Order: sequence, then structure tokens, then C-alpha cells
Amino acid sequence: MRVAFCTVALLALACLLLRAGRVGMAGDYVDPVGKLGALDESLYAHSAIRMARQGEWLAPMFMGPLGLYEPPLVAAAVGLSARILGISRIALRLPGVIAAALAVGLVFWWGAEQRSWQAGVCAAGLLVSNHLWHSLASMCLTGGFLAAFYVAAMFALFADPWLESGWSLGLFSGAVAGAILTNSIAGLLPLGVLALYWILAPRNQRPRLGRVVLAGTLAIALAAPWFIYRLAAHGRWFRAEPVNVEMLAFGAGRPPQTSEESHLAFYASRMALLDPVLMVLAVSALFAFWQAVRRRSAAALLLLLWLALPMAAAFKWQYRNVTYLLPAIPAMAILAAAYNPLCSGRSARWMMTLVAAAFVAKAAMPQATWGLWFGPGTKVEASRAESDYCARGRGNQLVLVDIADEMYASLLPLPGIHYVNEGSIEDVAMLIRARPDSDFLLPERYRAVVAASAAASHHLVTVSPGRFLLLSRRALPAAAAKWSCRL
Repeated sequence: MRVAFCTVALLALACLLLRAGRVGMAGDYVDPVGKLGALDESLYAHSAIRMARQGEWLAPMFMGPLGLYEPPLVAAAVGLSARILGISRIALRLPGVIAAALAVGLVFWWGAEQRSWQAGVCAAGLLVSNHLWHSLASMCLTGGFLAAFYVAAMFALFADPWLESGWSLGLFSGAVAGAILTNSIAGLLPLGVLALYWILAPRNQRPRLGRVVLAGTLAIALAAPWFIYRLAAHGRWFRAEPVNVEMLAFGAGRPPQTSEESHLAFYASRMALLDPVLMVLAVSALFAFWQAVRRRSAAALLLLLWLALPMAAAFKWQYRNVTYLLPAIPAMAILAAAYNPLCSGRSARWMMTLVAAAFVAKAAMPQATWGLWFGPGTKVEASRAESDYCARGRGNQLVLVDIADEMYASLLPLPGIHYVNEGSIEDVAMLIRARPDSDFLLPERYRAVVAASAAASHHLVTVSPGRFLLLSRRALPAAAAKWSCRL
């Protein structure tokens, strides 16, 4: 089984790496239904690049201020990769890709142990071909890490329901600690699964209370030092960002939404539109799955809890975000394969053929909401103009005015950038006159007003039909670029 696990994980790694190396940074939609860009990839990658170049591994920063919106595990792991391999798309995305590929291997192992090797192949295939998994797990985001840690924790409990062995206890506690250091509150959900499993599972298929307490204590003990350190070092900032903004404003308050749908309509529509194949196969497996739950099957109960808690948390959290579905996707893949009538006997080969055909069809239609995009390319239209500007090798500060670029420019080896997103055209003209040594990238609608006022201090260069540059007539010398301008 270990050889099969390694084979599946390596195939998943190759699939995800192909995409990670070809799609531009922040270059795909996080939510293709709502056309929501990957701004967060720029945030985490920028923090990681800063760590790789300047250190301070426990304090993520974004364009100057502390970035304590999430714990530092993702930024630190990505920063270490960039320090070793150099700053590139592959290096910035490699840690998440490795974690996701190992999770695919564990999903295969789960399906194979519970049903058959064919069911394991189908479960892994359904996961790899899921649009949400395919896109988020191959980007520098917390979602792929968090989902991988969920898979590891649940697999430890599936393989050893009593948590008696040292490896299962260590894997569960380490995975939960990793989840907490990835996404704080959301990382605690596996502990909720363990607690409910201990209450509901058959007595002979559950861990002793002492092992449950030990597992939870180890997980908290491994994760706690960073939180204690940050609270002591930057208490006000720590309370303001993750507590007041993330938990209270976005979790319990009335945050701005990306759509006007209800929670049910938002999540149900995206489940169906992002992977109709997985949705249909999971629904077709529900009857057999429910029968197993009614028989108090420990594996079925564990899978039910794994599905239920992340979904319940997504509905409870006031801000709607499609990435909150990601931890439940591996559980859906196991459900669709391990409990599907088609995954038994002679019909299993037809099920594997269906999963393979679905993967090919998704790859052949990448523009569909459920498609698999392997690039090359980017959804960020301004990225080419920004990369071209970077390649000029100027030492001037760059000011980006009303440029929707998912903060892609913050990842480039530029001496300094500033974003201006509010203000009238007259205010922008005044800013240009006040900063004759800065360069500016602006939308076309500013040309008529600012061209005349900037003529004495700047050259105007059209870079695309919708944007133009104002290059300071005083070009400042720049140090050699430390990494590529084409991320």
C-alpha cells in the first residue's frame, strides 16, 4: 500500500506542479462563479518573499505593516522554499502543492482500505479533477494547506480509531497544530470532530478519554507558542487584526459580501457548478452511506463528522467564501467512491473510466467553471504591463492609480510601489505634480487631465489600450533585479 500511496502522490504532484508553474501569480479566480480574484495569493507570497530575503520568520509583513491576518505557517513554509530554490512561481507554490499531493495519496489509501483499490483510485481521481482543489491547492494560499492538514488528521483517526500507536497520535496532533498555525479558529475543527467521534462512535471503535485529552493537549501545546509570542510582542496589533477584524467583523458581524445570495444558495450553487460530476456521484452514494451510518460504522461516522463540521462552520461564519468548502472536498471524494454502488465488482472499471473521462473533459474545457486550467496565462490584465515596466530596470518609485491587479505588482523586484485607489482626477493630477521623481501607471480615463500637467516632469508611454505610464524624466539608478519580473 505504501508503494501505491507514493505513486498516487507523485502523480498528483506532477499534475499540480504543471499548473503551478504555468499560471501567473494571483492569475486565476478563487471563485470563478463570482469572478473573485486571488488577491490573497499576493498577500501571502509578498510576506514569504520578505521572509526569504530579510528573515523575521515569525512576523509576516505586507508592504511595511505587520500582516497578522493569519498565523505564519504558510508564509514561513513558502519563504523557506523561496530561500532555498530562489523566488519563482514554482518555489512560491511548491510547499502547498506537496501538502496537497500527499493529501491525495491519503485519500487514495482511505478509499482502498475501506472498499478496494479501485475505490481508492476513483477517490483520488475525483479529488485531483475537482476544480476547487486543482486551483486553490496549486496556489500560494492557506486553503490547500488547511485542507491537507484536515486530511492528515482524519486519516490518523481512520487508520487507528483508538489513537493507540505513537504515529497516529503524533500525526493527528501535528496535523491539528499545523491547521491552527495555518488558519487559527478553522484549524480547531478536527478537535471538534474528535470530540464528537468519541461521544458517538461504538465503544470498541473509539479512543479512551485519556488519549483524546492527550491528542488535544499536544495539538494546542504545539501551536500555542506562536500565539503567546505574538500577543506579547504585538498585542494591540494582534487583537486588532485577527480578533476584531477576522473573527468579530467577518465571523460574527455583517461583513461586505461578494454576492447577494443566501448562504445556502451561495454554497450549493458553487458545489454544483464547480464539480457536477463529484456532486452527482456523491449524491448517488448517499443511500449506502446513510445505511452504514445507521449501522454505526465507525468509518462512516467519522466521514459524516468530517463532512458536517466544516460545512456547518461555513454556514455559521457570516462572510461567504467558496474556499471554506475546500476542507470538505476530500471527504466528498471518499464518499463518492467508497460508498458508491458503481465502485464494486465488474462495474468498478467503468467507474474508473468515468472518472478518467471527466478529468480529460475538464482539462479540454478550461474556461468552464468546472474546467481545469493548466495555463499558461493569467486573469490579471495589468500584470503584463507591470512586468514590462519592471523589466525597464528603473529605480523610481511606482505609483499605481486605480489599477485592479490583485496586488501583483507587490511581488515584483521593484524599489517601491504605492497604490492609490481613491481620489478625484484632479487629486491625482496634484499628486503627480507633487512627485516628479515617481513613475505612475494609470487607466486611460486619466490621460486627458493629467497629460498636460505632467508634461514637464514625465514622459507618457502607452502600454496597453486601457493603460499608460508616466515615466519620470529623472530616471533613478536601480540595483540589479534579485528575481524575475515575470511571476
